[in-house]
Amino acid sequence: MFEYAVYIRTNEGYIERMKNVISNLPYDWRKTYGSLSPYVHGEELVGFPESIVLWENSTGPSVGIAPINPSSHSTDTNPPP
Repeated sequence: MFEYAVYIRTNEGYIERMKNVISNLPYDWRKTYGSLSPYVHGEELVGFPESIVLWENSTGPSVGIAPINPSSHSTDTNPPP
């Protein structure tokens, strides 16, 4: 099962990680974000548990999802076994 953290970006560019986690979205590493449409605009994250977020909009306010790596987890969830 794949899990994704939910992020929001404001018009000013402020990024916030939400407590929501989405699971069971398809993820095909062979496709360039195609399987995660409409989240197709990638941006590197610094200072967050995840290393990349995929935004719905390339600029301005947007909702995004970030694949949760097995080694990175929120303090709100238990780490994988």
